[in-house]
Amino acid sequence: MRERAGLFILVFVAYAYFYGGGGWNQNANFDLTRALVERHTFAIDAYYTNTGDVSAHGGHIYANKAPGLSMLAAIPYALGLRSQSACTVSICALCGALLVVLIFDYTGSMFLALVFAFGTYLWAYSTVFFAGVPAALFLFLAFLKRDNPWIAGVAGALAVLCNYAALPAVIIILFMRRDGIARMIAAAAPFALLLAIYQFRCFGSPFRTAVEATTQNFKTPGAFLGFLVAPRFDVLVMILISRYRGLLFLSPVLVFAFMGGVILIRRRERLRELTCAIAIVIAFLIVNMSFNGWHGGSAIGPRYLLPALPFFALPMMAALRYMRPMWIALAAISIAFNFAVVAVNPLPSRTIADPIFRYTFPLLINGKLPSDTPPFPPYAWKVSLGHVSVNRQTDDELATFEKHPAGSPEAEWASYNVGEFLAPGSVWSLVPLIVIIIIVIGAGTLRLSRAR
Repeated sequence: MRERAGLFILVFVAYAYFYGGGGWNQNANFDLTRALVERHTFAIDAYYTNTGDVSAHGGHIYANKAPGLSMLAAIPYALGLRSQSACTVSICALCGALLVVLIFDYTGSMFLALVFAFGTYLWAYSTVFFAGVPAALFLFLAFLKRDNPWIAGVAGALAVLCNYAALPAVIIILFMRRDGIARMIAAAAPFALLLAIYQFRCFGSPFRTAVEATTQNFKTPGAFLGFLVAPRFDVLVMILISRYRGLLFLSPVLVFAFMGGVILIRRRERLRELTCAIAIVIAFLIVNMSFNGWHGGSAIGPRYLLPALPFFALPMMAALRYMRPMWIALAAISIAFNFAVVAVNPLPSRTIADPIFRYTFPLLINGKLPSDTPPFPPYAWKVSLGHVSVNRQTDDELATFEKHPAGSPEAEWASYNVGEFLAPGSVWSLVPLIVIIIIVIGAGTLRLSRAR
């Protein structure tokens, strides 16, 4: 219990240390939270001027997202945490830290839990008001609670409520069960009803999603539901290994999942769990390969794969005993990449083909961009420079500097890390967190060595 508590506190502090700022996705989610609490409505008519991620129906404007994150955030918002940064910490950072603890419980490896915590984009998306991390937590919890169909049903339903794309994965988990299917469905039913009511009230049908009702600029003529096309192999390459959105480029340590999968298959161990995990990852890959906006806009890594990330833990666990120097090397690279991303900006522009080496590290080291880094008109992100926390878009702006000019307190603190209260805009602001992480992990390692 002490190890779990220590791990949770460490990861939560590290995640809460950063706030990634505003943007269309996070602003739309926050608009719905505000509408629910302040106006008791699903429509974001009073707030939508800060986002382009909207749906329209019946003369009203809605967020074009699944509503789960906004509904969860309505709780802390109603309790007085009335800023997007506070809701991000209380929901996204909290869910991220809990997910890392679940990974530790499942694998029994503190090293592997820390790799997922700091060496994957779980860290980045725990600092912005996106639904990917809560969806990952609930989906993994549904997978783990094979012995409790009631918890599995609630968790699976919450995953879908946060992310529509989690539905195929929940169905996979449901039919991989040996028993309790009816109880799992019964547990999920109230949340399914809630989603159906939301969609009926907002979009005219319980089966019409917010994504289907989105504005035409997000749709592709002839695509199924307006956004699903035939799966593309080139997209698979881009979201797995490219410098642009490659999961294995951003976190090369994840390659051990493939080795571990082979080991489990050859040993014929835990094949039912492995089959379920592989099927879930494939389901998300297919959705991402088929999505017309597969790149995820301003993002780091393949953000639509994020809910599948914890399912890499099972095969990686099987490979822990092999190639330890390679484990350490790839884990170090993964942590360096993801720490830099969180420190600078978790959501670089989609126009940057190599966001790690042509955006993140140049800013972190030099505070400015290479001359050939492309602009992104009409948005002013290219003049949002600095070493850390460079996102200048606030939660009330459609575009950077639309309401708050460059240099204003609102723009400068649109994103931040806690250390900037001592060293604004400086890489020295990262030192307190680095020291905390080193001390905590070092003390934990010393304690374990003495116990042995």
